[in-house]
Amino acid sequence: MAHPVPQRPPRRFHSDDILSGRVNLDPYPFRYIMLTPSPGAMVSNTLSLGAGTLAEVDRLLAAVEFLETRNWELVTLEQGGLVAFLRRRYPAP
Repeated sequence: MAHPVPQRPPRRFHSDDILSGRVNLDPYPFRYIMLTPSPGAMVSNTLSLGAGTLAEVDRLLAAVEFLETRNWELVTLEQGGLVAFLRRRYPAP
C-alpha cells in the first residue's frame, strides 16, 4: 500500500501577501523562496502595456526589504526585477 506524500509548502510567494501580512514566513521550513508580484498586478500591468512595471518592481523590493528584517537575504533579481530569489540567513553559532 502506497503512503500518501505529505503536502509541501509552496516556494513561491506574492509580494502583496508579504506586505499585507497575509503570509508569515517566520515558521517556513525551507531555506529558499521565490517572490513575485501578485497575479492580479501582473494582469493589470499587461493590460496597461507595462505602465505599472516600475510600481511592481518597487512593491517587490519593498517586500524583499521587509523580509530582510526577518532573517532573509536577496540572492538575485530576475526578469527585470519582477522575480526575487531569497534565502534564509541562519544565525551564526
